[in-house]
Amino acid sequence: MPSTATASGQACLPPTTAAVYIHDGPSTSNASAFSYDTGADGMEKETAVDHCRPTTAALSRRKQSLSSAVTWRRRPKSLMLGFEGEANGNDEDTNPNDVRFQAIQETGPSMDFEPGQKPGTSLKGRIRRASMSLVKGIVQRRDRRSSEPSNVLEYQEDQQLRPTTSHSAWYKLRHAASFRHPKFATNSRGNLETIYSPLESDFSSVPFPGRGLEPPIIPRHTGAAAKASAALQNEYLAFARQHEDCWVEQSQNDRESGIGINMGSSTELGLGQFNAAQDSAISRVDFISQLPSELAIQVLSYLGATHLAAASRVCKAWGVVVKDQQIWRDSFLREKTTTFATGAPVPVGMGLGVPRIQPGNDWQKIYRAKHELEKKWKEGNKARPVYLNGHFDSIYCLQFDESKIITGSRDKTIRIWDMRTFECRLVIGPPEVVNDTSVLFDANGRPTHYTSGPDAERAHESFPATVSFPIHHKASILCMQYDDGILVTGSSDSTCIIYNIKSGYRPVRRLEHHTAAVLDLAFDDKHIVTCSKDITICVWDRNTGALLKQLKGHTGPVNAVQLRGNTIVSCSGDFRVKMWNIDSGKVIREFSGHTKGLACSQFSEDGRYIASAGSDKVIRIWDANTGECIREMQAHESLVRSLHIDSISGRLISGSYDTDMKVFDMETGDQLLDFPRWHASWVLSAKSDYRRIVSTGQDPKILIMDFGADVKNVNLLESVTMEDVAKGAGFI
Repeated sequence: MPSTATASGQACLPPTTAAVYIHDGPSTSNASAFSYDTGADGMEKETAVDHCRPTTAALSRRKQSLSSAVTWRRRPKSLMLGFEGEANGNDEDTNPNDVRFQAIQETGPSMDFEPGQKPGTSLKGRIRRASMSLVKGIVQRRDRRSSEPSNVLEYQEDQQLRPTTSHSAWYKLRHAASFRHPKFATNSRGNLETIYSPLESDFSSVPFPGRGLEPPIIPRHTGAAAKASAALQNEYLAFARQHEDCWVEQSQNDRESGIGINMGSSTELGLGQFNAAQDSAISRVDFISQLPSELAIQVLSYLGATHLAAASRVCKAWGVVVKDQQIWRDSFLREKTTTFATGAPVPVGMGLGVPRIQPGNDWQKIYRAKHELEKKWKEGNKARPVYLNGHFDSIYCLQFDESKIITGSRDKTIRIWDMRTFECRLVIGPPEVVNDTSVLFDANGRPTHYTSGPDAERAHESFPATVSFPIHHKASILCMQYDDGILVTGSSDSTCIIYNIKSGYRPVRRLEHHTAAVLDLAFDDKHIVTCSKDITICVWDRNTGALLKQLKGHTGPVNAVQLRGNTIVSCSGDFRVKMWNIDSGKVIREFSGHTKGLACSQFSEDGRYIASAGSDKVIRIWDANTGECIREMQAHESLVRSLHIDSISGRLISGSYDTDMKVFDMETGDQLLDFPRWHASWVLSAKSDYRRIVSTGQDPKILIMDFGADVKNVNLLESVTMEDVAKGAGFI
């Protein structure tokens, strides 16, 4: 039996019995039993023994050797493991009197070392220690297995004899163990089973799942690893229970009747791999062809155009189903009717790019036309420009739809144009104007109403009807608005006139109260709101024409006004935007930030956003609910005269005295399009719909930027037919 060695190279005597003494020096490498004698007899056996300086590795091995005295089993050490820690020790903390147990040593041959050689480092010594450790381990395991109950009793008795102080050897031994847990087998009582107490350097740095019901191995100081290990253990237990339940359930199935047969796949039940041929057959089931046509159409209607095109190429049967109009109609209405600030999807058949639902519609072509039109808007340079000529002075205001354009001019006339043919159909004005031949013919006898392109080529000459009514404006037409029933105009003569569209634009009544030019107006089903250079706002009853309220609060001319429900938004030359309540006539909120007079403002259809601009050349977008300015855009080089919010697309159109028109994204504030110098002078009004931008200026021309001119089947997006154009326009 080899003797132990100190860090300084001095050999310690080998033990004389199977017990091991515990002191602060390095322990022997062989597995020895720990003596539990801690009473008076043990104190009498204490002897003075030369102690060796402890090191980290040696201390760990000492604690490991102590674990062999109880019913623990440790993993066998590697045969090539030496005493790496012994060479690092010194004798600073060695206490020769700190001996708690007496070592009874066996007699045996001592080992001689060559000069300069460290004890325990020779190959012969390592092999001898390894063989002795192996033999002792086998004997101890055999003894423990043959007398487990008695060992357990001895262990319980010895528990009462262990020292309880923090300086005792047992305290050190207990903390040297990484963890201890009993192993409980199914249907068996709990016994103290194998506990490993490896060297610290050998302890795993990653978690290992437990085997069976055994807890997992969780490294120290690894909370995340503990969670991962616990999750893996839970997954294993769940799989085991599922596997067992599946077999129990399968054994209880009535295979003859089919009642209770589990229809889960073999992969889910853990019954092995699925048959390759059967798996291939299931994955290739043509469910669209096997479903009833109604269900197949319903399933495919949730796809977009790209996926529908891919589905149509799967096979001929799928191609036939995909051509169904209901599929494309549902896809179109779901994807192409979203809006930015209307509070609801685009209504059908209202002239907003969503046609009426009728049997003859080819919804696949409609979808494609809408998609191509949206691409044209993004490209920006694909619009076809057309100029409408006929007015002979500045055109201050306009409004248009799919079938017509109505304009008001400084020449005191109102003109109605056909949107499809670009022909002027009707001229309304005072008798001294409309009865003059210069309204229809120029000095050379050519028609004054025609279209032209950028190259000034004449086309679509027309000869409109002219009419004058007893009620008419005697000055410039500055503002206007119409719907399906009425047309309202405001003039520099400080009055407004209401026309009945369905009776051929015949005047119904005149609204008189303002003392200066009417600069803007707006109306809904109940009210007509007008604003004037006299710094007031008037609220009228639409049906009777009675004046309901006059709102005062601005200190400058009120240049623009909008109406949403019972809320009015106005802007003025006093730099301010105000929000009013119609019922109370009071100002709800004021929007301050502009540094010069305001010329125009807009109110989104859902009442969330307000846009304003003017002489400071800045466009501001406000949150109507909070009064906060959420966007500020340095838009133009001169006064911004016109703004228009397209609440469906979220586009903001601006026109300026710098002769430019620009398109902005309301959500981001980014500039999308720019149309510089398309007018020869100031841009006075600019509006847009799903297909076009229409603008007017100081030069007496109407500019139409048609993004859908080259889009195939774009006319399918329209809600009115050719018959409705003449009927609805109310031409005389």
